[in-house]
Formats: sequence, structure tokens, C-alpha cells
Amino acid sequence: MSEAPAYRSSIPDSAEERVIETHEDGSKAQAEYWLDGQRVGRRYFFESGELAGDVGLRGDRYHGIDYRWDMPGSLMSAIPYADGLEHGTAHQWGYDGTYLGSYTMQHGTGIDLWRSGCGGEQPVLSEVRYYRDGQRHGFEWWLNGDQRSVYEEGHYANGQPHGILRQWNSQGRLRRGYPQYYVNGERVTKRQYLRASQHDPNLPRFSPEDNLPARTFPPEVAQHLGPQE
Repeated sequence: MSEAPAYRSSIPDSAEERVIETHEDGSKAQAEYWLDGQRVGRRYFFESGELAGDVGLRGDRYHGIDYRWDMPGSLMSAIPYADGLEHGTAHQWGYDGTYLGSYTMQHGTGIDLWRSGCGGEQPVLSEVRYYRDGQRHGFEWWLNGDQRSVYEEGHYANGQPHGILRQWNSQGRLRRGYPQYYVNGERVTKRQYLRASQHDPNLPRFSPEDNLPARTFPPEVAQHLGPQE
């Protein structure tokens, strides 16, 4: 059973619908909504006519709750926005309606926790991203089902890659071409990175152990991990 309020659109009922995109069969695929000369929302539709997305707008910025359905009638997420930044508690469901969890942002700052799971099983974390003021800032992890290792890791500062990017294959070995090293969005050599990290506390220090996929997550993430295999 859902632990969040039912779908309630942020788009005023009195807004005028303007279809801006159609499916091949002519049915509406995307529509904008206008009120008093202002665009106040946008909706997306499956070919069946059911909602695929619904979000309020203030100008060009998301404002209100952004609802997404991954298939007709199956609500996937409800994420609140204020003036283009995530603000409030976001909720997520599995395709079978199982409630998976939530996370909270304050004006675009916080930790985005994305989960997977269905059939009543306890959800597991699948993606983690740190944000500051609406931009990725800090680590990003793509977790394996064991909840103790990752298959992709990055680090960002003010929305730009700023750290070490690693990807692993299904055998837990680094993919060819990794690690990659970035400073302020620019890819650099390992030697340049090691030099820069000595003077920039926002750059994670290189450690050979981190080339293995096992991770010990910080407490603010660890408390949300699912059952470990």
C-alpha cells in the first residue's frame, strides 16, 4: 500500500490544454497547459491515452509535483519541485505498485536515493547522487544488488565531473579505459590529478583499493541499504 498521497496534479483544472506532440496514430503524446497567458504545466501520454507524466511549471521551471508512470496506470515516482529545484519529499513505487521509499531535498540540496524492487520484497538501493543547489555535488554510485559493491562511481562539484570515474564489468574488474580523472569538468592524466588533489580538498584522494568495487558507504547512505546478499 502506498505511503504517499494519491496523484493530485499541480496543474489547475481551469488551464487550457494545447497539444504540442502526437503519436503516430494521431493521439496526443504531449500537451502544455496555459492560464492567464502563462504556461503552468505539461503532461505526457501513452498511446493508450493514459498519463505518462504530469508536472506543474512556473515559466520554464518545474514547480509542483512531477509525476511519472513507467507503464499505463503504474505510478513510478512523485517528486516535488519549487522554482526548478527539488524541494520536499520524493516518493517511488515499483511497477507492481509496491512502495519503495522516499528521500528529501531542500531547495535542490540533499541525496537522491533511487531504489528497485517489486513483489513485496524489501527494496534495494540502485542509485545514489549527492546534490547541492540542484547540481550534482559529491559522489554518485550505481549499486549492485549485493548492496556492498558498485558498478559505476563518479564524483562531481557544482555539476561538473570533479574526481575519479570508475566502471566495472559483471566480474568486478575495471572496464578498459578506467579509471578516468577529471578536474573541474576537464579530463586530465593521473599525474595531473594526483598533483591537483594535493591542493583541492574537494578532489577525492586516489587509493588503489578503490579500484575494487567494494564500498563502505557513509552513514547517511548506509541506513537506506536493502538486505545484503
